[in-house]
Amino acid sequence: MVEAGLYVTAGTRVTMPDSNSVKARELSGSSNLLFRRNSVSGAVEVLARDGQGIALNEDLHAN
Repeated sequence: MVEAGLYVTAGTRVTMPDSNSVKARELSGSSNLLFRRNSVSGAVEVLARDGQGIALNEDLHAN
């Protein structure tokens, strides 16, 4: 998953949770990752994501 407004190319440098930096192409095909831009440093970071997808709120979408 990629944060809204973030543009990731194969050559984008991505900071891993262990502070190592890799090119985005090395993460291609990996599942359950969240790419986001750090608002303080400007670095693109990747985090493990536990989500199971998107679920609609049944109360709001009853119609």
